[in-house]
Amino acid sequence: MLAAQGLGTVLKMARRIGSVLGKTVVVLGQGQNGLLATRLMAQMCARDVIAVEPLEYRRRLARVAGATAAVAPAGAQAAVDEATGGRGADVVLEMVGHCQQTINDALALAACSGMVVAFGVPDDAIYSTFEFSLFFRKNITLISSVIPDPQVDFPEAVRLIEQGRFSTEGLLSHTLALSEVQKAFEMASDYTDEVVKLVIDFSRK
Repeated sequence: MLAAQGLGTVLKMARRIGSVLGKTVVVLGQGQNGLLATRLMAQMCARDVIAVEPLEYRRRLARVAGATAAVAPAGAQAAVDEATGGRGADVVLEMVGHCQQTINDALALAACSGMVVAFGVPDDAIYSTFEFSLFFRKNITLISSVIPDPQVDFPEAVRLIEQGRFSTEGLLSHTLALSEVQKAFEMASDYTDEVVKLVIDFSRK
């Protein structure tokens, strides 16, 4: 149930995207929310779900979550070209944030008249490196997805998890005691011990 908040945000994004039936979807980033998005796109019957992630262990998790391909960033364009015959992805989900380059990567992978979703949290108020010409000439629909409806998306996430209709298995990778909070921050920032999502248990000192 700890993943219900994250799932709620991803459900809000899915509502904005609409049907992905028969479409090629790329998910950039396979942290907690990226893995949730990968599983949801697979369950929504996307034709291809291509997970892009630099960490090999998270690519393995993406495969378990339903990705039809899981590749390092250097192999993303080739994977999309192979899946679409060079046309590009119908939908690209930017789940990374904190980096200006990844939104441009998403634009590059999208098909003409495709959709790019900015989900990852930005660090910068202004994206000075945004490739506007590429966005413009490919006629891309760019949307953001943030602030889910707490009266709709979170209760729906809880219901799906409680009913066993959406699995969050593998997301909660570590539970540490309050006294280990510094270790937890270091693990999360350094991506050690195949960390995905950390939880601090306040009942454990």
